[in-house]
Amino acid sequence: MEFLYSIDKAVFLFFNAYLTHPALDILMPLFTKFSTWAVPGVLIAAVFVMREKKKALVVLGLVALTAGLSSLISDEVIKKLAARPRPCHPEFFVEGARFLLGTRTSFSFPSAHSMNMFSVAALLFCFYPRRWMYFFPFAAMIAYTRVYCGVHYPSDVLAGAVFGCLIGWGVYAGYRAACQKIRRRDHAGRHPVPN
Repeated sequence: MEFLYSIDKAVFLFFNAYLTHPALDILMPLFTKFSTWAVPGVLIAAVFVMREKKKALVVLGLVALTAGLSSLISDEVIKKLAARPRPCHPEFFVEGARFLLGTRTSFSFPSAHSMNMFSVAALLFCFYPRRWMYFFPFAAMIAYTRVYCGVHYPSDVLAGAVFGCLIGWGVYAGYRAACQKIRRRDHAGRHPVPN
């Protein structure tokens, strides 16, 4: 485990302390905040509803469910079980690192930002597979900001991506199973079995 941690820390320092730029030091803390994307997100959702109508409402409802489930599992289950300090924890901070968002005492593994974004990306990919290039690169960019800003190790965001994709695909599978069950019930209602 110590060897894996040393690799994780070395990769963290490469992206956080060495592969840097003054412009990114300004942009990354903005990009990593969900509030930055609130207005663009609402506008995209509005256009989506106007174009897709009923389907958009179903997809957006599942997006909310997926993000909520991902956040709950990340914060209330996995992080409490792993109990891994962040690289910016004031008592366990990584020497030589830059903490653009300050120090934090909450747990690090997995990254909830990464997990939430990849869960939504995976769900949207299931509905719109040809548009994957919009979903996954954006999720990866958000995940990258967490390492750049010094609040997560690379393994935190990678694990968040894996867990998030599993949740997104799981929610979609549950949705498809529920649709099939409704269709079978409706079909049986239209064609009752004779006594």
